[in-house]
Amino acid sequence: MMGVAEVAAWATWTLLVSTVLGYVAYWIRHRRHQHALFQRLGIPYVPPHLIYGNNHSLRHQGVLPTEVIGRWMKQYGKVFGYYVGWQPNLVVADLDLVREILVREFPTFANRPTLVIDAMPVVDCLVGLRDQRWKDVRSVLAPTFSLVKMKYMSGIMNERMNELLSIVSKKAERGEPIEWHAAYQAMTLDVICECALALKTHCQRDQEGDDFFLSVRQFLRNAMNTAIFLALYFKVFAKFLGFVSNRLAYSGRMTMLIVNHLKTVIADRRRDLSTKHLDVLQLMLDESQATPDKCAQTTDESSPNENNSTSDLKRESKKLTDEEIIANAWVFVIAGFETTSNTVTYMSYLLAVHPEVQERVYQEMCDVLQDSPEELTYEQVHSLKYLDQVFCETLRLYPPAVDFVSRESSQDIQLGDLFIPKNVMIQIPLWHIHRDPDQWPDVETFDPERFCPEARANCTRHPMAYIPFGAGPRNCPGIRFGQLEAKLAVARVIRRFKLVAYEDTPLPLNFKIPTVTLNPSGSVLMRAVPRTGSFPVSPQAV
Repeated sequence: MMGVAEVAAWATWTLLVSTVLGYVAYWIRHRRHQHALFQRLGIPYVPPHLIYGNNHSLRHQGVLPTEVIGRWMKQYGKVFGYYVGWQPNLVVADLDLVREILVREFPTFANRPTLVIDAMPVVDCLVGLRDQRWKDVRSVLAPTFSLVKMKYMSGIMNERMNELLSIVSKKAERGEPIEWHAAYQAMTLDVICECALALKTHCQRDQEGDDFFLSVRQFLRNAMNTAIFLALYFKVFAKFLGFVSNRLAYSGRMTMLIVNHLKTVIADRRRDLSTKHLDVLQLMLDESQATPDKCAQTTDESSPNENNSTSDLKRESKKLTDEEIIANAWVFVIAGFETTSNTVTYMSYLLAVHPEVQERVYQEMCDVLQDSPEELTYEQVHSLKYLDQVFCETLRLYPPAVDFVSRESSQDIQLGDLFIPKNVMIQIPLWHIHRDPDQWPDVETFDPERFCPEARANCTRHPMAYIPFGAGPRNCPGIRFGQLEAKLAVARVIRRFKLVAYEDTPLPLNFKIPTVTLNPSGSVLMRAVPRTGSFPVSPQAV
């Protein structure tokens, strides 16, 4: 016969086990209901695992997510669903629907998907901001990437590229092959840090020993980790991680380095308003301190019927906080580092394995630039039309962010025969749209003539068939910056050197997608053979 203590213990354990089993049963039933969404809507979908959804197939089987999506598209069509944990994802490759989502019905799809973890500083940047606050901050940041500002930025870019050319020149003299992806990563980070963070890193001088360069690479390499996957699968874990991360302020070495540096620079510049600087950080500070009169010159959103005090309040609400300045400078580094360095790497690689195209790029520079100085201006880069064709075709084959054109529905909406409920994530598969044989003949062929003036004038392709930077009001805000940096880097390299593939050059390229960007897998080795040009060489690039 059990005593009172034993009975109480038995009752406690029975209650505990019953509660746990009851919660597990409720959770399973709720998860199955979530996983039945596409079935209820009559949308083809990939059968999900109870816990992972379909993410174990998408990320954990040693194949690229683009390959998995391609296989699913063949099986389920251009519109189908899959799940990441509990979250429904709707893949839309139908170009008419893509236009509806990104452009025509933008108010319903204005937001990017909710962040997996609401952690600083990403919650305060353009990627994480939503609804009206995103619109306010975007309108404030828009002048930062204007044509006039980009002309100023080209000077900083040229200085950092002088260092790249000096390093390449020394290796070329010794007959050493060059690992171009790492070289371009270091150059890109030098450019972005000086332009966005007012930070001179000199990563190119010591790639293996530069703490900041290594911390950025480490951050991006480990961005999709076990904790993130657990947050994707279980909402409660995502909330816990967000809580812990924000209590730790800015976690992660790279983020701490950036944030601490920016706090110091912002404080210094606010104390010394007489000295102006030509970088993105200063432009954001100027906008955050703009008077109503200055704001009126950069925005036209005020209604003619509004009185001055109402308009001033609106403009005041648009000013960036210090947290938003820091967050957007931080995301400028994250968004621009891999995308730009990858694009420049792919352009250089394609020119090396297509020497006839490389020769035509070089001849265009000889004809257009003639004996002009080595450091090129924005106008000179813009005048290189065939180089632009190469740039565009590179982005068609290798879009910078293959998994980042995504949106979230803010309300139920009917698009033709397709009903999309509120809070569904929309994924636009750029890789497959850019390789759609209905839009692009010989999709695997590198052919810059697709973007020649005659082809553009007579183009019958769907306007959404080529969207490397997204489309609609929430496209990439740094398009001009990325285009200028990529084309300027390739132009200066090709003007000085002939890029040559050799036995250790990967044929074809192999890829990995650790986050949302398409990265080379392994080294991209090519030789650089000096050209005998007649233009003045910059002393810093020797």
